[in-house]
Amino acid sequence: MARPGVFTGGAQLRTPGWVALAVALGLRLIEYFRNDSVWGDEAMLALNIASRPFQELLQPLAYGQVAPVPFLWAERLMVTLFGVNEWALRALPLLAGGALCVAVVPVTRRMVGAEVALIALVLVGFSTTLTRYSAEVKPYSLDAFLALTTVGAATGVLERMDSWRRWRLLAAAGAVAILFSLTSVFVCVGVGLVLVTQALQEKRANLLGRIALLGLVWGGLFTATYAQFYRRAAGAPYMRSFWEGAFLVPGSPHLLARARVALQELVWGLDPGMAVLGLGALTAALILLGAVALWRRGQLGYALLLLVPGVAPFAASALGLYPIATRLMLFASPLLLILAAVGIVVAGRTVHTLAPRVEMRWLAALLVLPAIITGLTWPLAPTGDQQMLPLLQNLNSRWHRGDAIYVYHRIVPAWLFYSTDWTALNRQQLAWAMRISGPGELGHENGPTRGPRPRGEGTELVYDLRGRRILLGTSTGVQGRPMFGYLPRQPDSGWAVNETQRMRSAADPRIWMMLGNSSHEGVDLGRILLDAVGQQGGRLTYLDSLPGMALYQFEFAADSAS
Repeated sequence: MARPGVFTGGAQLRTPGWVALAVALGLRLIEYFRNDSVWGDEAMLALNIASRPFQELLQPLAYGQVAPVPFLWAERLMVTLFGVNEWALRALPLLAGGALCVAVVPVTRRMVGAEVALIALVLVGFSTTLTRYSAEVKPYSLDAFLALTTVGAATGVLERMDSWRRWRLLAAAGAVAILFSLTSVFVCVGVGLVLVTQALQEKRANLLGRIALLGLVWGGLFTATYAQFYRRAAGAPYMRSFWEGAFLVPGSPHLLARARVALQELVWGLDPGMAVLGLGALTAALILLGAVALWRRGQLGYALLLLVPGVAPFAASALGLYPIATRLMLFASPLLLILAAVGIVVAGRTVHTLAPRVEMRWLAALLVLPAIITGLTWPLAPTGDQQMLPLLQNLNSRWHRGDAIYVYHRIVPAWLFYSTDWTALNRQQLAWAMRISGPGELGHENGPTRGPRPRGEGTELVYDLRGRRILLGTSTGVQGRPMFGYLPRQPDSGWAVNETQRMRSAADPRIWMMLGNSSHEGVDLGRILLDAVGQQGGRLTYLDSLPGMALYQFEFAADSAS
């Protein structure tokens, strides 16, 4: 039987713990109330949620987006009740992120004691990655919370394997996790492995039937939901191509480099402070030290519960089933950080034994300091790089009858989210714009190269928005993908000239341009486009810029229009 509280006997969270919890919750509230504009993936998912009724959220989502149906429905309910805005869309991730900070204390304390629980709370609560996704329209913070609660329910079963009530609680926790979190399958696999191991260790073969039944329920639920709602999106050509470099299939080109990048992605999500200092390997070592320490103390079940969910995705990646990326591994962060907290305590006690003058708490404080510093300075960092809303508000105040605007392709989803009148939705027009800016289309925000561009390409990417002429940009041909970066580095031949000619033709004689997210690896595609505008007679008459985004107005001479 698993023994709780191996490292310390403290039963209650004391003053430092309450302070850490209050600060962790405060950091998430600060991130939420910064109210940054939705961007990129956020905007793509938000458009699906806001534009579709409940029943249409059962169908494959636009832009290749994937999210659990109950999460989508909960988000849809929020915008139905409170309107289409950032506050409503980010409320559920905020609640999940806050609940994670609260839940990590009792779960960790139950497994390994209050001393480790305090350190785990600091690591989880001050994690900038977990803080960030507590205020984004994505299910990642909910994934992390459900992973932790499922492990907590499994801990109760390990303590009393004969308690039917605890088995039922675990079955319900796992079922809810599977419905609300696509990554919960990795957690449930770990739980099943631990239960089998524990039953065999205790020589209780009679429990294997109960475990098999639990596996059938969870496995059947996951298989049914995956086949019905997610399989098509997972196999979509664009998504497979986009994530190609994040798979660790044996025989893949540059496999060692891929594995190194995958580990960096994992460590960055766990402790960005350590990663910034180049000490990501130390974080990994602390996790392994924590797992070994639990095993040597007779708590192999706990070690596996916390470690397997972080390892299983790598096995799935080797089979070509799951890409490794920071946000896709976020669900395992609280579990691995608990192991890191165990490793910190073990390292501190070992050093104290070898050098009695060095207090364990000093070393522990030193090892969590990077997380604390990055966590506390995160609110001081510049806001997101697609601050669409302030620029759009400025545009609306300066708009004149007959004006047109060109929207750079990479920010089209955010433009659609903020420019759409959600109280009088033109569903057909929005669906067209979402499709034309989606995978495989001319205006895809991350489209691959198409070679030299024919003259006049993209002339059809125009629509009317309450009397305003909107030109949606065509993709540059520079596609960003994990591992491979941005390829090719320069836009397709003829792209900038074509886009400039579209603007010049629409100018009367002025035209606005919304530009953003155009720089990568030392190449500024926006500057290439601006230079082309200047070369074809466009004169800058207005500029308003924010970090990563800008609103321009150009005027073309009458004799330059054709």
